[in-house]
Order: sequence, then structure tokens, then C-alpha cells
Amino acid sequence: MTRFWAKFIGDKCWTAIRKPEWSPESEREKAMEEACECLKALESALNGNKLYGGHTTGLVDIAANFTGFWLSIVQEATGRELLSAHKFPLLFNWSHCGIVQECLLPQRQGIVHLQSSCCSTLNKQPMCPSILNKQ
Repeated sequence: MTRFWAKFIGDKCWTAIRKPEWSPESEREKAMEEACECLKALESALNGNKLYGGHTTGLVDIAANFTGFWLSIVQEATGRELLSAHKFPLLFNWSHCGIVQECLLPQRQGIVHLQSSCCSTLNKQPMCPSILNKQ
């Protein structure tokens, strides 16, 4: 089961979560629904546990760490909310769990990386330049 969830996260969830930001405006609503479906599946896999491995960090926790790090950065950079305590309380609590947070870079470093990566790839200005000015 662990391999299934790790593959599901890598193949389906990450693609679905990135899709709303790169889709044409006319397709964003559908892309947001698809991303939310993936988040619902991830939340249900927690089975009421604090971690995917129950009480210890496991492979699925490592594979899903993007929800604790990159998803919050993408949300801040774009102003679109996918993961919140209201929509997905178990997944939100998991993503803010101390064990998960200990393994991640400071969020500001991720924002700067995302902004510079997008700018160099797309040869454009940052999506939200004001984020780069935050301390």
C-alpha cells in the first residue's frame, strides 16, 4: 500500500496540484477540482492518524511533503487556496506537524527559488514581486 500512495503522490497529485497555475484561465476551475480530488484522497489516506506511517514518519510522509512546503508556497505566490484547515483539516494538520516541518527548508527560501525558477523558465517578471520583498 505504501508504494501505491508514493506513486499516486508522485504521478497524479503533484501534476494535478501544479495544473491550475499553468492552465489557461478557461480550464483553471476544472484543474482546481482535480487538485482538490487528489487532496481529498491524500486526506483519506491519513485514516485519522497524525502521520501516514501512523506514529512514525514513513515513505508516504516523505513523498507527500510537498503539501507541507511547496503547496503553501504556490498558494502564497498565486493567491489561490487549495489546502486549508477548513477544506482539509487532517491534511492541513499533517502538513503543519512538527516532524514534517523539521524536514523542510524555510518557506522564504522556497518562495525565492520558485520565483527565480519561474522567471528564468518563462523569461518573465515574478508572479507576485511583493512576496520577494517580505522579510
